[in-house]
Amino acid sequence: MTQYAADTTHWDAAVSTGLVRVGAGVLLLTQRDTAIRIAGGSPSDRLLRGLFMFWGVRDIALGVSTLAATRPSGDVPKQVAYQGAADAIDTAIVAGLVTQGRLSRVRGYGATALAAGTALSGFAAAWKLRRS
Repeated sequence: MTQYAADTTHWDAAVSTGLVRVGAGVLLLTQRDTAIRIAGGSPSDRLLRGLFMFWGVRDIALGVSTLAATRPSGDVPKQVAYQGAADAIDTAIVAGLVTQGRLSRVRGYGATALAAGTALSGFAAAWKLRRS
């Protein structure tokens, strides 16, 4: 792959994943109660409210840092790997919330599967970007 194609691939990955993260973060902050309900939890649960707020802020920070990696000397694969790591941690947290009964089994395990899938795709994308 030529240097130009690699640069374009890195830029495309950074912009697409960065914007998705910023958008998800904004939605988690502005539609927190709805997100908690979708995951099978109660919006009155203070732990869930705090956790979803944290995830919103964290996703905005991850998105902005990934977008910033498009600048010269930025490391897009590292930023995409950070996204995968965040999602891997989320997988364990959400599974624990289901085990504690804070999230319903069906919806909570659906959210767990989503987090695991995005973690795997983040790690795979980072690996592929490193090879390009």
